[in-house]
Amino acid sequence: MSNIVEKIFSASTLKFLAALSIPCGLAYFWYYSNEQARIEVESYQKEMKENPLSDQVEVKNYQLKEVDDTNQVRWQLLADKGTMQPSSKEVILTKIRVDYFDGKILKMRLTAPLGMANESTRKIRLDAEKGERVVAEGEGGKSRMSAVKVELTKKNQFVATGGVNIDMPGVAKVTGNSATGVIGKAGIQDFKIVGNTHSIVQM
Repeated sequence: MSNIVEKIFSASTLKFLAALSIPCGLAYFWYYSNEQARIEVESYQKEMKENPLSDQVEVKNYQLKEVDDTNQVRWQLLADKGTMQPSSKEVILTKIRVDYFDGKILKMRLTAPLGMANESTRKIRLDAEKGERVVAEGEGGKSRMSAVKVELTKKNQFVATGGVNIDMPGVAKVTGNSATGVIGKAGIQDFKIVGNTHSIVQM
């Protein structure tokens, strides 16, 4: 009798355990899936934080400009190609031209083979490449500057470095390691040149 009871109890227990194992298994599978998904999301977020997406976007005939309160263009940058860096708002440029205006009159033009512009700060860096230097030429040849690198900042200020040459016909030719100054209505103004400076006064 006891054997029969044990067999019935065992069969009932096995059925109960089998029935119980189904929801338990489903619950475990649900928990495991959620846990794996959470781990993957956290891993993805960590990866994104450490290595943000840097999908580059190339733009042909890239333009960047600044206008005054009357919507008159103060300066305008044109480049054959701009490669945008979404994470930093910087744009890598090739074959660049930067024009400065007084009203509608072109007062100064800078050209460079390479460079970079920041769309947020409006800072611009122009770089030489393979013997082709950065060149700035004033209206009517009033002034000319060449250098290895020229950085343009706010209020038309510039910093030039790398074998800087400034030529103001009829006034002087000056060379040095670096120069700072302002690009104004009369061309290159208020400049200071330092480091191995040489000058030739022209009469």
